[in-house]
Amino acid sequence: MAELLRTGAVFIHVPKCGGNWVREALRDLGLWRCRIGFKHSTPERIADVWQFHRAQFLRHIPTRPDVTPGKLRRAFKFCFVRNPIGWYESWWKFMAGDWHPWEVGRWHPQRPIDECGDDDFDRFIENVLRARPGYVSEMYGWYADGSDFVGRCETLAADLVEALRRSGTVVDPARLERLERLAPTNLSPSRRGTPRWNPELLRRVAFAESAAIRRFGYVAEVERAYGVSIGAASASAGPSAAGTAGGSA
Repeated sequence: MAELLRTGAVFIHVPKCGGNWVREALRDLGLWRCRIGFKHSTPERIADVWQFHRAQFLRHIPTRPDVTPGKLRRAFKFCFVRNPIGWYESWWKFMAGDWHPWEVGRWHPQRPIDECGDDDFDRFIENVLRARPGYVSEMYGWYADGSDFVGRCETLAADLVEALRRSGTVVDPARLERLERLAPTNLSPSRRGTPRWNPELLRRVAFAESAAIRRFGYVAEVERAYGVSIGAASASAGPSAAGTAGGSA
């Protein structure tokens, strides 16, 4: 979901990138005001809230007459991403054993991979590579392209502080000190165990997601944590591996 702050800034929730923790942190800081749009709305859909969320927007008018499409379009927007390789692990852990579509009848960022679910991690990855290679890079683009600040899940507290600073939000320093102590929220369970990468599939995913890996500064982390050289992954993937796609939702 998108969260409107009392300052007028908007937090955009990218799935499985620490968004529930950020929402609770904003509430703890006394900054949270209300939700805007549907779950995981993109900046484009927030900026054009009248077109995409007309019914919900009309419900806000009696109590929030200052929340207008124009103000939302101009608002400072921020979001968070995570290591694209780790995103696949987190999504599989979250869904394995209970695969189902989200927000049926509405737009949802996971719609392109709704049919890719499989309790076998290798088959899930193969399904995504067949149906939507570079899916995470594409999805991140939907959110990052319309945001004024993109932080990283791996440094969530520090990047939230930086996002608030850039938005011009003044926060009590004593409250900021508590952020590091806030408990994690919505950690993905492991109903089907821990995902283990097939080396060839890992190389193919690293190639397919090289756009996001490079754009958001994950090259060194991917090479260190997974032992995959992004350049080597691109070379070994060959002509059969499709590239990534950015763009709007």
